[in-house]
Amino acid sequence: MGPYTRPVNTKQQQCQEEVAQMNSIIREIQTIYDDNTPLFTKDAIRKVGDELDVFQKGASKGREIILKGINGADYKVFVAPPSPNLSNNQHHGGSTWIIFYHSIESLTVRRDILSFLPQTAYLPMEIAACTREIDFDPEYEDKSPVSSTEDLCRAFQDVEQKLRASEYQERLQVALNTLNVPFVLDKIVALALGPLILGPQVCDSGMIQHALASVLHSSLLQRGILSVTSKRYVQDPAYTQKDRDVLRPEGFTILDDPQAFLVLDESSIIVSINPDIPVKQIVADICRPGIIIWDKGKNLHLCADPASSRVVKMIENEYYEVEFPYHKLFGDLVMYIRKFA
Repeated sequence: MGPYTRPVNTKQQQCQEEVAQMNSIIREIQTIYDDNTPLFTKDAIRKVGDELDVFQKGASKGREIILKGINGADYKVFVAPPSPNLSNNQHHGGSTWIIFYHSIESLTVRRDILSFLPQTAYLPMEIAACTREIDFDPEYEDKSPVSSTEDLCRAFQDVEQKLRASEYQERLQVALNTLNVPFVLDKIVALALGPLILGPQVCDSGMIQHALASVLHSSLLQRGILSVTSKRYVQDPAYTQKDRDVLRPEGFTILDDPQAFLVLDESSIIVSINPDIPVKQIVADICRPGIIIWDKGKNLHLCADPASSRVVKMIENEYYEVEFPYHKLFGDLVMYIRKFA
């Protein structure tokens, strides 16, 4: 009788091969990134935006599109249609189709092999149909629902007036008065500030974050840091038509994703508060705004907007920090001013 040979477990062997492939791809992506290859370029963002526009203009069925990976290769990807079945606390809200932006951390995190897809592993951006969960805060239960655009306009104006008359406004002005900016900027670009309304109820965080953008615009206009022709741009795929109807009369120019990233340049002030996309990494790849106001985030894999090594290097070498006052609905923000010779 010959020597005993343990039978090969083909399923186990296949799993090991798939894990090895995943690890190899992750190492390759990290190497490409470490060689200073951008995850995001304006050209790539524009092309994905063109594809998104086709879906937004009425493509209700899924279809295949071509997306470029960080490795420079083109990948054919099927974009599935929206689900017709929504639970009671789900809604399509804002835009049905959105761009998913992937940070370097999300591209290189080791995950369950069942959720790893080699054909999309290299993609910094994807398009997908989106449904949103509505979680009502208990504090909203006693509030009257907002039934009309006029009610929502009055609610927003009330929030802005209270912010301008608040002690927080005084602390904000102290911080802004310390700014030494030798160049004139021509726009504020505010990203992912959230909707003004969720279901029938006013969203407090969305209201006050947009009010902050208005206050910053008028204060920096008065200081001469913003030009008299400057604009306030806002972008959030979660906006509904009612949000748009309120924001436009209040002086905001509403951009559809990804247009805000395409208008962002060296003459911009960017405001980003607790976004669910990697704004920091997109900015670090595509431009150097004059002023940056965003979360003082750490490089956490579970964070949607982590500060990668590339972001940290940009801030340390090209910006100086100015303290930004804390507010419970803004969180721990920080302001950076681009250095000048």
